[in-house]
This record gives sequence, C-alpha cells and structure tokens, in this order.
Amino acid sequence: MTELDNAVAVVGLSLRAPGASDPETFLARLAGGEVSLPAARGERTDNGRLLSGQIDRFAEFDAELFGMAPAHAALTDPQHRVIAELVWEAMEDACLDTQRAGDRVGVFVGGGPDIYLHRNVLPDQRTVRAHGTEQIMLGNSRDFLATALSYRLGFTGPSMTVQTACSTSLVAVHQAVRSLLTYECDVALAGGITVFPVERPEHEGPEGGIYAPDGRCRSFTQGSRGTVPSSGAGIVVLRRSADLADSPGRARAHIVGSAVNNDGADRMGMTAPSPRGQADVLREALEVSGLSPADIGYIEAHGTGTVLGDQVELAALSEVYGTGTAAPRCAIGTVKPNIGHTDSAAGVLGLIKTVLALQHDMLLPVAAQPGDGPDADLGADRFFLPRKPATWSAEVPRRAAVSSFGFGGTNAHVILAPADPAPEPAVAPDARPRVAVLSAATPQALRDKAKDLADWLDGPGARSALPGVLGTLWHGRRQLARRSAAALPTDPAAAREQLRQWLLETAKGADAPPAVADAPVAVMLPGQGTRLTGTGASAADDPRFGADLARLYAAVLRADGPDLRGFETWEGDDPRLLDTSVVQPLLFVVGLAHLWRLERRGVRPRALLGHSVGELTAAAYAGVFGVEDAAAAVVRRGALMSRAPAGAMLAVPLDEDAARDLAAGLPADVCGVNGPDTTVLGGDPDTVAELERRCAGRGLSARRLETAHAFHSRAMEEAAAGFGEFLATLPLSAPRLTVISNRTGAELTAEQATDPAYWAGQLRGTVRLADGIRTLLAGRPAAVVGIHGGRALTNPVRHTARLLGLEHPPTIIELLGRSGADEALAHEDALARLWAAGCPVDFDVPQVTSPVPLPRYPFAATRHWIEATPGALPHERPAAAAAPVHEPVPQPEPSAAADDAEETAGDLAVAITAIWQEAFGGEPLSPSDNFFTLGGTSLQAAQLLTVVNDTLLLGVALGELYEHSDLGAFISRAEELAAARDDAELLRLLDEIEGTP
Repeated sequence: MTELDNAVAVVGLSLRAPGASDPETFLARLAGGEVSLPAARGERTDNGRLLSGQIDRFAEFDAELFGMAPAHAALTDPQHRVIAELVWEAMEDACLDTQRAGDRVGVFVGGGPDIYLHRNVLPDQRTVRAHGTEQIMLGNSRDFLATALSYRLGFTGPSMTVQTACSTSLVAVHQAVRSLLTYECDVALAGGITVFPVERPEHEGPEGGIYAPDGRCRSFTQGSRGTVPSSGAGIVVLRRSADLADSPGRARAHIVGSAVNNDGADRMGMTAPSPRGQADVLREALEVSGLSPADIGYIEAHGTGTVLGDQVELAALSEVYGTGTAAPRCAIGTVKPNIGHTDSAAGVLGLIKTVLALQHDMLLPVAAQPGDGPDADLGADRFFLPRKPATWSAEVPRRAAVSSFGFGGTNAHVILAPADPAPEPAVAPDARPRVAVLSAATPQALRDKAKDLADWLDGPGARSALPGVLGTLWHGRRQLARRSAAALPTDPAAAREQLRQWLLETAKGADAPPAVADAPVAVMLPGQGTRLTGTGASAADDPRFGADLARLYAAVLRADGPDLRGFETWEGDDPRLLDTSVVQPLLFVVGLAHLWRLERRGVRPRALLGHSVGELTAAAYAGVFGVEDAAAAVVRRGALMSRAPAGAMLAVPLDEDAARDLAAGLPADVCGVNGPDTTVLGGDPDTVAELERRCAGRGLSARRLETAHAFHSRAMEEAAAGFGEFLATLPLSAPRLTVISNRTGAELTAEQATDPAYWAGQLRGTVRLADGIRTLLAGRPAAVVGIHGGRALTNPVRHTARLLGLEHPPTIIELLGRSGADEALAHEDALARLWAAGCPVDFDVPQVTSPVPLPRYPFAATRHWIEATPGALPHERPAAAAAPVHEPVPQPEPSAAADDAEETAGDLAVAITAIWQEAFGGEPLSPSDNFFTLGGTSLQAAQLLTVVNDTLLLGVALGELYEHSDLGAFISRAEELAAARDDAELLRLLDEIEGTP
C-alpha cells in the first residue's frame, strides 16, 4: 500500500484575495512578501476608522454565462455570484468539462454573513415587490450556496453548505475528501467565500479586541495585536488520486490525511481556543495520513495574529510536531499577514498557498512589515519562520500540513504530499489535421476569448506545444452557445500561424448565431456534373473511411459494375469520369461512404436531398435499399443510361417558363429546375447547339454541363423502363429519415419509395431541385452539408435562403472544400463548422495529461447591484456607482409606468410590460420574449401574477401564464380578462369595502 492509495488529488484551483485574482499573481505576491491590505498602502478612512481587505469584481458578474436574468443577478448576494465564477475557473484549471465526461460532482462550500440581503435587497421595496421573499432568499441564503451551484452547472453529486465560522472552507475540504473516498462522487469542489458588499469596507480596531488597531496582521511576532478582516474566496477541485491515470489533467498536490473535531467544553468560553482540541485534530490527521510529525516540513498555521490565538496554536503545534531532538526542521507560515483574515475562506486560501508552495518547490515567507517585533517563541527547536522565499531544501521534508480553527471550536487539519511532475507528453506526428475550438456565452466573450488566446500565444504560450493547447481547449472547456472552430494543417509551424490568424479574425468577427443543441443537419448529395477527383483522397488518413470505400467498391464489382479501386489517384481528365456507367456507381460509393463517415464523427443527418442519382444514395442511407441492392440498382441505372443516345445539357439563367419559351419548336426537355432563375435544358447535340445560339442572341450567359447524355429527358425513356423492371426484383422499404423527392420537391413518401415506377420516373422526369431546396429549408436545418467539392449544389441553397429572407439561415458547408483544396483539411474544417453550428462532432482529440494554463474565461464586467439603503447597517457606505465596463441598457421606470397605468385605468400593455421588465431587467422586452426563456421560475411566476393581479385588478391564473408564456400572448390574455370584467360591479364592491355611501 502506498501513500497515495487513499489520497485525494488537488487537480484545480481558483481564488480571489486582496491583491490577487489568480493563482499565479497570488503566488508571486506571497513569494515577494507583499502585503495586500489597505494599511500597507497607508489608507484610512476620513473618520479614522480602519479599512478591511477587499477583492476585485465583487459587484460585477457574468449573468448570461450562468443563465441568470439581470434582475435576478442584481438581487443575488455577491458571494453566490463570485463563487460561481470561481467554480467555473477552477473547473477550467482542472481541465474538466463534467457535462461531457459524465462525472458526478459534489459541492462543499460555505460563505460569510448575508449582509447584502439585509443592507441592500430587503430595504428595497420595489425589488421585494417584483420578486418576492422566496426568490430573494434563493439568491441570498447560505442554505442555497452549494445547491445553486449544482443547479446552474449541472452537478449531480452531494451538494451541501458547510458553516463552521473561520474553519468553514477547510472543513468543507475534509467533507469533500470523505465523499470522494466513499465514492459518493467522482469529482468534488470545496471552498469558501466571504465578501463585504462595499467598495471600502471598514472595521473598528479597539485595543484588546480581535482586530489589530494599526490595520496590520503580525502573526507569530512579539507584540502582535490582532488580525485584519478581509473579503476573500477560494475553490479547489479534488478527485481520487487513484483515478488520475484515467482522467484528464494533473495533480498539483495530494491530500493524504485530514481530520475535523471540536473543542467541546474544554476552554474558557465558546469562542476561546483549546490547545487540547487543536492537538487532538493534528494527531488524528497525521494518523490518517500514516505519516509521523518528523515527515512534515511545513505547517500553514491558522495564525490570526491575536495574542491568545497564536499562543494556543503554537502550544498545540509544539505538543504534536515539536517533539524529538533529531527531527528535521519544520517551517511555520500563515497567509493572513499578506491578505488578512478571510473568515469562511481562510482555510482554503491557506490550503491553496500550501499547494502552490509544494507544486513550485518553494518555502514561502511570512511577510515582514514595518513595526514588527521579534519573532515569537515558536515552542520547539525544529520550528522556524521563513522570512525570505527559499527552495525546499533537503533539510526540510517535502510534506506539509494546513490548519484552520473556527470560532465555536470546530478545528480542521489537512496533510499534503507533493505530486510528481507530469511528464511531457510525446508529440506524435499528426496523421490528419487538428481542430481548434472556442466557445463562449456571448459574442463579445467569444471575441475577447480569441483575443486573449492570440495574445497568450505571442507571449507566455509561445513555447507551449500545440497538441496540448488544442487538447485543453477541447477537453477542458465547456461547449457554450457562441462558437468558432477551424481546422489546422498538419505542419506544426503552419498550424501555429493559421491558429493565430484564425484567432485574430475571430476577435474582430461579427456576431454569429448561437449554436443549436444537437443541431439538425441536412445533407445534399450530387449527381453527374459535379467534380469528383480527390473526393476519396483522405482514405489513407482515415482507415475506417478507406474500409467503407473498399466495401462499396466490392459491392459494385459483385453487381457487375466497374472497378473503382484506386479512384483516389485518377486525374481530372480521366475519360472514365465522363462514362455514365462509371460515374453513377462512383457517386453512390463516395456519397454513402461519406455519410457513414459523418455519422461516426457524430453528425447524423435528419434530411437528405440528392440530385438525380444522389437521391438513390440518400435512399440507400435512409434504408430504402440494402447496401448490396443499392449498389446493384445504381450499377444497372448507370449502364442503362449510358446506352442512351448521345446528348448534351445546358444551364440557362431563366425560370422554367422562360426556358420553355427559349426551347420552343426544338426537341428539348426541361431536365432540371435548380432555382428561380436557373433551369437545365437537354437534348441531342444539335438541339443544344441551337439553344446556345439562341442564348447568345438574347445576351444570355449559358453553361454546357460536362455530360455525354441528356439526362432526365426523352432520351432516357428506354432506360427508365428497363430500370423499373429491374427494381421490381428488389425489396424496397419505407425511408427511416426524411428524403426529399426530385420528382415532387416534397418529402419522399413510403408509397413512392417502395414503388419501382417512382424510381423509373425519377430517372426520366425533371429534377425539381429548387422545390426540394425550399422543402429542405422549411425543415429549418441549422446546417446544410454538400458532399462534394465546389459549390455547384450548395450555391442554389444560399440563393434560395436569401430570396426567402430567412431570419436564421443555415450554415452552408461544402464537405470537401473548393476546387483544388486539401481534401483532408477541408473535411475537418467542414466538421469544425458543423461543431460551431451545434452538432456533437467527435474530433477524436487525444486526452490531455498535462493541461496548458490557457487564459481564463473573460467574464462580462457588467455591474449588477442594488444600492444600499442608508442606515440599513451602520458605518458602511455603498459600492461606488462608477460606470461599468459594459454599461447595462437604461431601463424604463417600471413602478412609475405601472402607477400611471393604475391611475388611468388603461393601457394594460404598458403596465404589464413594465412589470415584466422589473422582474427580469436587462434590455427592453419585446412581445416575443418568453417568460421561461428569460429565466422565469415557478416561484417567480407566482410572484409576477400577484403583482399583475393586484396592480391591475385582474384574475390571471398560473396556468394561463404557462399557456401564454410569451409577453405578447400574456398581454392579449390579460386584455381578454379585462374586457370580460364587470368594472361597474367591481367599483361598487370597492366602494362597499371602503365604506363609501
């Protein structure tokens, strides 16, 4: 049994403390012995009171990222908001996206007092009226601190608030460790937070109190006179050390033992510490770890700087860790002189400091400050206070311990062991292009994220290996609604440069539509006349795709069709590419193999539109034909059509009626209608030559197609008859997914699909591609993919989408890129664009064993705040009302509007809109805004109806809000109820109630 068999790894962390909002800055300031408290900067209040420590970004919050309406964010305690952003950062630091990994995540957190609730929210009657006390308590009570995180981030493990005063967050860590080791969860989040909801929090420092009268914390020095209160927060991500081999990420350190107890009655008073209780918890944690006191070389003490607290703690440390004259040296430190006492967050911030010290092989100093007395007697010869940063020498064992002791007597102690450095992963040569992905909650966040990453690549990330960067982006980030992605070439230098250029373009890009969850995809399959060379070139890079091609080549051969093997090497002028008996089986093989390939990568089409022989490929994929029968049918179809008389086809820029006028008097047929102004005519070569002369005479630009026959014309009647007879010998089934008919332009019915006469007529009749495209777009696909190179089949889709004026047109993608493009790169780039549209594409990105420390998520800097009511709590002043970086859109005065509506007894729409606006905040609402899409809950529904009914004297029921959940529909229903109301009787009743004669 090894030290790590029952250990728990710290795999991610995040923090906000005075002077630091990220681990790197925190470590650098600690190593430099910097004090981040106001007294160190010479700051005091005008009235002589002391200033407490404060963190950045306590009034700002990224509400949209966490699915909160602006009004909800404003009424939510900043502690709930800050800890949500820290959990996001910690999970990214751990390279974990638990939504895709499927891990059960437990949450163990605690917070400080709910000052914001009593000082800012409850005194604001407008807020209370709009939201109700139940909704307000959900955003402010510590009871919901953990469970709100689980709800907003989809965590399904144990979720509980831990409250033990100053030891809260280290007790939370202990509870998380227990939960992991008993397999209640796979990943655990633990930590705590305290935030004073004012810009410059103040406190008293009376002589003899717990707060230092000079605003400085001087732990373990003679003459220390107390601590300094501070805002602060920290989160650690934990998982079982034994699971690391099968998990992403790496360990920063390992927790090998922990214990929690209470002092009980063995002390002078409830808030007084007990040396016996503290010593007992130290011993228990050591016993759990299997280590001896001599194995510990650093102790991160509670170290508040109070005279009694420091004395009692040193006595307990000396009793447990100070014994043995031959024991190696042991450093004692504490983070509180640097950042103050962060109350509920104190334990986890001490833990984070110690984890970083072990990870970076540093003994961090206890900050020395002007006015310090001599170091206190530490109680044992092996103890020392490091006053300068140093590496962990051989004289000091590289194991550490962390203590946190709470008002009320709950004590926690944790034992840490270092993690082995993660080996640099071997970088294998890329067999196929890699894909870079970015996502964010808003278009601006996506742009900011791209810019931050581009700057990082040019700076701190210049030496980071690209596979690690791409792997961290893929595995270690949640996939959000606003997306961008790009395929990169296999050459490392070219890939890095293209990544940089793509990031810069994304950083300047326009707003893109949000990704649609499990985005519906339509696929278009080409007929003859489409470029084929290169469409199988990536078979060597994708063995399964190559195997599919080989399987289909063999099926074609078994049907007495052409030998298509080696097609990938055919030149563009190969005469076989004009032979219908070769091209049609080839289109079938390439199309079906690519459909299977897309499905393996996570893209499953919901609708298929094939052009000519492409419809048979679509039908084969949809299950109308078995694979062998489909191959036989396509071989027979191609052979029959190749025997038709020689002919030609001409694309003319006219609608169908005008094209028929053009061909009047000629033996020509309308072979296809590709768009409102694109028609294909066909006939014998002389007829088509005459059509070309007529076009030239009218100044029309016509284009002859690369075919040897006039397909879908009278020349195909004999082939159609023979094909119908052949299909009568094959079993045909109803399609399992939508296939769009060439003959009707509508969805292929089961009756049509199983009727050989339909397929015979499909060979002869006009291809109504334009109608088919309209049917395809009516299905509102998020993306349309053409399985071909070039844009011959997809440009009509673009044109039709523009003509229809679609509000949200689909992303249109050519799977194999433009002519001359690298097919493998084009294919991966097409998949990248499908992912950006919302498809669950599998890029088969190798797991990351050593995540790259990429820039953090660019949270929106929008200020969500309810100003404090003067006098609600004494001696504090509200956060400065400085303009935020992203100023919210000015809102109408809801109450004033509602009051005016009451006074005039009119315009229900204005009044109801104002009430909804007050409930949700944000940009002005429109009639199409939906109560639930805006973030409405059942509690809020009840409160909103109470306000509406009381204000407007209506009787709207809860079910009516659910049924009419759009604002416009709700207003209409309210107007119906108001019209049916007997106002005269209502006024009589009101008079009666008020006692009016």
